[in-house]
Amino acid sequence: LSSCVCPEGFSGDAGESCVACEAGTFKSFEGPGACLSCPGDGVSAEEGRSCACGAGHFFEDNVPRLSCSGESSGSFPCSPSAGSNSGTLSIRVGSQPSSWIISGLEPRVKIISLQEQKGFSLYFSFSVADCNDAACTSSYQSWRGRSIASGWEYQSSTRHLRVRFEWTTYVDSSAFGFLGNVVATWSTTSKAPECSPCEAGDYKDTTDAAGCTACPSNAVSAEGSTGLSSCVCP
Repeated sequence: LSSCVCPEGFSGDAGESCVACEAGTFKSFEGPGACLSCPGDGVSAEEGRSCACGAGHFFEDNVPRLSCSGESSGSFPCSPSAGSNSGTLSIRVGSQPSSWIISGLEPRVKIISLQEQKGFSLYFSFSVADCNDAACTSSYQSWRGRSIASGWEYQSSTRHLRVRFEWTTYVDSSAFGFLGNVVATWSTTSKAPECSPCEAGDYKDTTDAAGCTACPSNAVSAEGSTGLSSCVCP
């Protein structure tokens, strides 16, 4: 029963009845959690999954999320979550890397403890990628070696942070289930949902949950532009 969770647009704890978000509120993620108030005029959209924003503005739910990267599969799965500003990753890391994407304002991660499996000459690798999009395909920055210790932390200046943990050894480790344990904490800074102005070069001429539209090729526009007519040639 605890595996039964509420979908987007519905609030409730795992294993309990789900209640649709009231008018003026929303819930943009699957799982336990309450509905949040919409910004501005407080107009819900998409059946309580989002909020409507006026012309020149798009909706940002600012809900923190922990999601799975494609590298975190097989024997070392990731458990996604949303709605919480912090959490703990307790990881049994093997010969394949284990990675997550932390989404939110000022996402950060801190290594609490490292414990390698005895009998190997191991090095621990900790990598991060700062990303502006949720897919987070930016290149990694990496730190490797025994100099990485408990208390090591990293904070991103972007909205998405991909983190990867990996133990490496110079012998064939494919026959072993894991090479070491890692415990790390992650967190983001709380921020209320908001209607943000369209970036320069974009526009939006409707009041709804839609995103902004890019101006035609080579055209420019000011931040918060409310129509196609705002796109002009430089």
